[in-house]
Amino acid sequence: MKKNILLIAALLGAMAWTSCQKMEDDFINGVPDVADDQEKVTYNVTISAVKNDGPKTKGLAIEGEEASTTVLQSIWKSGEEVKVYLGTDCIGTLTATPDGTDAHRATLSGTVTTSGITPGTTTLTLLTPREAWDYTGQVGKLLISDDAVNSIEKKYHYTVASNVLVTAVAGSSITTEEGHFTNKQSIYRLSFRYDNGSTKTAITTKSVTISAANGHLVQSQNVDGSTVVEGPISVTLATASADPFFAALRNTDETNAEALTFTVIDAYGVTYRGSKTIQAENKANGTFVSVKNASLDERLQLAQSSTEVDTAL
Repeated sequence: MKKNILLIAALLGAMAWTSCQKMEDDFINGVPDVADDQEKVTYNVTISAVKNDGPKTKGLAIEGEEASTTVLQSIWKSGEEVKVYLGTDCIGTLTATPDGTDAHRATLSGTVTTSGITPGTTTLTLLTPREAWDYTGQVGKLLISDDAVNSIEKKYHYTVASNVLVTAVAGSSITTEEGHFTNKQSIYRLSFRYDNGSTKTAITTKSVTISAANGHLVQSQNVDGSTVVEGPISVTLATASADPFFAALRNTDETNAEALTFTVIDAYGVTYRGSKTIQAENKANGTFVSVKNASLDERLQLAQSSTEVDTAL
């Protein structure tokens, strides 16, 4: 079931530019690396950031209960961080201050240290929530309030504002155009049942591995997309549960219907398997897809042996 994604901004406290990781490949906007022999200057930066309902959103929050919500809301959260890139260099970190009357808008502020800024020509790329773009290691939790370390909101909800033009440099201050953030993955809500042909029984899921028939689920990638590692995504819950949980899935094929195959291991180590087709119109990155009570019709059967074994190797 497709539901509109309305995802919130999450951009946390300022970090020094020296902590930012040097990226090896150019961003899509084609800005070259900053020359090392130029004198670098520290600038104050203030950027207006806007998020609209739909794909131009950042961060995560729900309307109602996680198990039943049909809406992920889009607002900014105070004090969240965003990395600033010039070409392939991370040059600083900004923090968000939401607008007091409209949390869809925020002011991003902080400092960057770089050289080669040319008003009207230089563009910046803004990235959140972290520098390593990687979907592996998910634990099924949606919000930071659910898991402050490994939730989707904290680690796997990637957004980018590209080609943010520097419009003016006055002394030590930089002014830019507004930054519009777009979501780079969809959020799936999942739970499973075993269908033996006559009854359907809830599966107490411990882990699930999700694979795509078209083969384009992203495990990791460079920020500019020049290197993409594709393959199945696994989600391992801390405690096995029949309740719905969440997965962040980025699919580089956004135009074709997709058969997702779920390989589920339950609390007792029993393996189940089944597929569900996601229609093309429900598949684009930046959507909220509810796959509750998906029926799996395969259950791993172990052949019984009549041979008694009394020696352990």
